Amino acid sequence: MLFWVIAAILTLGASLAVLLPLTGGMKGASAPGDHDLEVYRDQLSELDRDVARGLIQPGEAEEARAEIGRRILRLGAAERPASASASSSRGIRLIASLAVLAVPLLSWGLYGVLGSPDLPSQPLAERLAKNPADSSVDELVARAEAHLAANPSDGKGWDVLAPIYLRLQRFPDAITAYRNAIRLDGDSAVRQAGLGEAIASAAGGIVSADAQNAFEAALKLDPANAKANFYLGVGLAQEGRKDEAVAAWQKMLGQLPPDSPWRSAVQQALAEAGQTAVAAGAPASGPDAQQMEA
Repeated sequence: MLFWVIAAILTLGASLAVLLPLTGGMKGASAPGDHDLEVYRDQLSELDRDVARGLIQPGEAEEARAEIGRRILRLGAAERPASASASSSRGIRLIASLAVLAVPLLSWGLYGVLGSPDLPSQPLAERLAKNPADSSVDELVARAEAHLAANPSDGKGWDVLAPIYLRLQRFPDAITAYRNAIRLDGDSAVRQAGLGEAIASAAGGIVSADAQNAFEAALKLDPANAKANFYLGVGLAQEGRKDEAVAAWQKMLGQLPPDSPWRSAVQQALAEAGQTAVAAGAPASGPDAQQMEA
């Protein structure tokens, strides 16, 4: 109910803001020739008084009356177009006023027919409280964020949310989540490799020194970590150390299982290793989420 009250007030305010200038334009304004006509009438009266007092000859008075009459006729001819223009202006204002009134009426009518005015509100708290299986990804992320806002020391929560941020391309949030997970739950090759990927992705695919440090930390914990090995090879290629990058990828390719999602990424990197773009520092990326889950 509150929504409808607010909507009605806003609609009324917007309509009045448009209508008032349209309806108040010419109210109380006199015709431009009214003053001149009064002057000419006064002149005729003064002329009659001068004749009665003998201050002017009758012949001269007739000539003066004729001249004043001609001026009055010219004044009337000039007022006719002005009157037509004023009438046209009033018609335009009337049409505009009707149009302004019709817009909210039509809008509300269409919403009543096509919309869902009886649909109950869906507060965020209620949506987050429903079964996770019935929630969208955004709702699940919002639920996790609400939980971590209330429990910032939950390392497992940060560990779960970090790769989701990465998949959603929320790279700064992914970096924060990975660092919190490492700080609270300790190092792991997966977390360090994920942190390195988030840092590189935030930089447009460029493997920076911070990203290299994370990947190297991952390899100290797990020398076979595919993500860390791949991105360190990318970093070598971006630095112009193409031969070292090719050697690293070839070694990695020989160690990967046949069904590894990283095989295609390594093969593509090897195929592009001779191109100037890679050697000059063009960004590269590993397999996407669907390939990782395949």
